[in-house]
Amino acid sequence: MKRLFQFSAAFLIGAALFSGCEPVEAEENFVEVIGEFEQPSPESGYRLNLSYNGPMTKRDGFAKWVDSVQQQVPSMVKLSENIYVNYLPEEMNRRPGRNDMHTSISYLLTASDSTLYNRLVKDLLKTDLPFSINVMGTYIDPARKTKLQQEMMEKAVENAKQKIEHLSGDNQTYKIVSIEELDNVTPYGPEYYDINRRMVSRVKVKARLN
Repeated sequence: MKRLFQFSAAFLIGAALFSGCEPVEAEENFVEVIGEFEQPSPESGYRLNLSYNGPMTKRDGFAKWVDSVQQQVPSMVKLSENIYVNYLPEEMNRRPGRNDMHTSISYLLTASDSTLYNRLVKDLLKTDLPFSINVMGTYIDPARKTKLQQEMMEKAVENAKQKIEHLSGDNQTYKIVSIEELDNVTPYGPEYYDINRRMVSRVKVKARLN
């Protein structure tokens, strides 16, 4: 009985060792790489933050100008408006007048191309309104952006295939078993500082070596 128990224990240990080695051997038949492709962004529009920060007496003039812009850019939306009293601390003992009232208004809009952006700037420079325009990034039409992303992903997969072929050797074939799209945030670096003017596609590709 004791000998039978020892044999059973040895058999179980051997089976466990064999089963533990098998996934490692199977895993050695796989290779996983990152495929990448990047290119300059195509000519595109701008996401703009347009702000007015000045006296209430000129608010109506700015609002009238905004109404004319919204006819050209219907998607323009107001983000915020703040009204405040702007006078010196030593003047706190007097009642604030209309000239002391100021407002800060902020709008978000998309200029579909540089022509519209330049026209907005020229129009504002012709006025006496205190304003600021901040370029927050680029804008690409959603349908066009989707097409570009698909094309770039295909090229990223081709880049991954080249890496797999290099790693597997000339005489070995392979079969792709999974493709995973990775974060495509533009990397940091001097060549990327120009308002995200580059697009990046990255994929993780796993293949079984035959």
